[in-house]
Amino acid sequence: MTPPLRRRARLRTVLLSLAAAGVIAAALVAAGSVAYRLHQGKPFLEPPRDGLLFFERGVSGRSDRSALARLVGARGLLWVAVSGAELHVSPRFPFNLMFAPEAFGWDHRVPGRTILEIRDAGAGRVSIRYRHRTGDEEWLVLEVAEVGTLRAALRAIGAAAPSAPGGAARGTGRN
Repeated sequence: MTPPLRRRARLRTVLLSLAAAGVIAAALVAAGSVAYRLHQGKPFLEPPRDGLLFFERGVSGRSDRSALARLVGARGLLWVAVSGAELHVSPRFPFNLMFAPEAFGWDHRVPGRTILEIRDAGAGRVSIRYRHRTGDEEWLVLEVAEVGTLRAALRAIGAAAPSAPGGAARGTGRN
């Protein structure tokens, strides 16, 4: 074999090794995110519809949990469910893997009693302000097809009365 052919063969071997290492690393991160979601009790699939006051999939939204969450919203990736006691927002599979929901603030499980305010943010959007167990407050902006049904379901689980349209949360997700 001539020297240029040997170099090409070595380069090909190195590139294939790097590609294999990348695939293995991605698989390990995916497995870690699965283990994390299982440990935290977070869902992989949408909940069963039985007994839900509200359910919609293909929802867009964002939160003000972090600077990254404010920059990267979920466009049509979320499902929203309101059960007898809580609002639950989560990305659909496979977007709930690889720690994306944690990084971008796409996963929310909010007891109704902790919802402080609901505002109409215009164009089918609803801004929801709620308080975490730590006392911190967060805004969640959701774009749903059935705004009135979502608001009624949130009121039914003990959320604060809706505020008048056009408040400070309008479209920004932050006060």
